[in-house]
Amino acid sequence: MQRRDIAQSVADALFEAERAVDLALEKAALFISHTSTLRRDHNFSAMLGHEGVTAVARSIETLGQTRTHMMTAHAALAAAAPQIGVRPLTLHGTGTDKPDTEIPPTGEIAPPRIVASSSERAA
Repeated sequence: MQRRDIAQSVADALFEAERAVDLALEKAALFISHTSTLRRDHNFSAMLGHEGVTAVARSIETLGQTRTHMMTAHAALAAAAPQIGVRPLTLHGTGTDKPDTEIPPTGEIAPPRIVASSSERAA
């Protein structure tokens, strides 16, 4: 197997993993949207299934972190490609152009906090 073929097989596997993370994010968000719409349309209490929806919301945060790790891995593998004599630009990718400049992080999102209910605040 040629070095370029090896690099392309690694790139293909990476692109597939990146697509899987994006698809998981999409499916989890659609799940929340679907269950929320059903709850409202059928006038079910917000308490019904709340823990499940909260767990899925937490998984979305984790998937977002996973996506960040995948981008870090992508950058590290692209940086390593020249060490085996391959230029990353010669590999076939997803067909999506990258931005000309690195996009700065938007900052850390504070973790959610529990808000006291009105009866707890009155006490």
